[in-house]
Amino acid sequence: MRRETALILTANYGSGHVQVANVLAEELKNRGVQPIISDLFEEAHPVMAQITQSIFIKSFSHGSSFYKWFYYGTNKLNASTITQFSRYLGRKRFLELVQEHNPRFVITTFPLHAAPFLLKKSRYNIPIYTVITDYVAHPFWINPSIDHYFVASESVMHGLQKHDVDKNKITVSGIPIRPDFYRPADKETLFYKYGIPPSNRVVTILAGAQGVLKNVKSLSQRLLKDPSLRVIVVCGKNKALYEKLTPLAIEHSGSFRLFGYVEELHELLKLSNCLITKPGGISITEAAALHLPLILYKPVPGQEAENAKHFQAHGAAIIAESADEIAEHVQNLFDNEQLARRMKSGLQHIHQSRSSSIIAEHAQVEIEHLSEITQ
Repeated sequence: MRRETALILTANYGSGHVQVANVLAEELKNRGVQPIISDLFEEAHPVMAQITQSIFIKSFSHGSSFYKWFYYGTNKLNASTITQFSRYLGRKRFLELVQEHNPRFVITTFPLHAAPFLLKKSRYNIPIYTVITDYVAHPFWINPSIDHYFVASESVMHGLQKHDVDKNKITVSGIPIRPDFYRPADKETLFYKYGIPPSNRVVTILAGAQGVLKNVKSLSQRLLKDPSLRVIVVCGKNKALYEKLTPLAIEHSGSFRLFGYVEELHELLKLSNCLITKPGGISITEAAALHLPLILYKPVPGQEAENAKHFQAHGAAIIAESADEIAEHVQNLFDNEQLARRMKSGLQHIHQSRSSSIIAEHAQVEIEHLSEITQ
């Protein structure tokens, strides 16, 4: 007997959308549903996708003023104007996927407006759900044909309501992350595994999946001036940064550990007492799950800046603009136990657990209800 299928649409603009799609796929598998993940834009328009993805990454490194203009400029547009513009992208490929897999429902982790438009226009009886992967609601996510939104926080819910989305169509589920972040770990074993001398003053720096965090070398050197610190740097896929930092790792072999892309990132974060990173929706959600104090380095205007403001407003993160400023905050964090406790409390308040379970359960219950109606 063929299992029910679900179509999960995503896009590779930053790694977060794809990560959420993979987490939801695993949750659905465990519930007996066969997930089909599609990078719809990449499959439909591969050349255009590669070009725009490259521009997206470069905008974080070299074109922050352009990205600021784009993000906040489009934020002022009417949501329907944005959806009308993009509803034709990937429509042929989407119809092929629907016809091939006959999904019971569709989940999007990226605003792909061809899908909801075609489902309603073609009168398919297939619900479509959107998972917003940041702590802010940009109008580009909004489409009147979306059946339900799953969001990170009440502030995102209120943002959607300001754009006339019915409150009954919104669930504050949190952002799905891998179950590994919720599993207990033996720190002593992990310290041994990664060759790090045990310490309660471990600082981890994430350069991002594409290595977009800048000035990592000067930041590492500044932190290593404090001999009590253990510094971990994860370079992601940035080979040039890894090579640049290798001499530093050799020079400070007792207190500095250097990694490229790390699949089991949760293990390094469980060893850490402080995380320095860019405020991508997934990275800061993972830190929140571990109650790991955050220092957010030079947020790019747009969703990064809005994510950072949300965490800072809840006392869960500190925003810093220079290596010296970060070093001061790190020192203060370790010297001030009350500050560390407040930040951990703020992270605990922000975090929503069971996110993937909440989303999958909602979809399955609604499908059962629809089946009863049509029988």
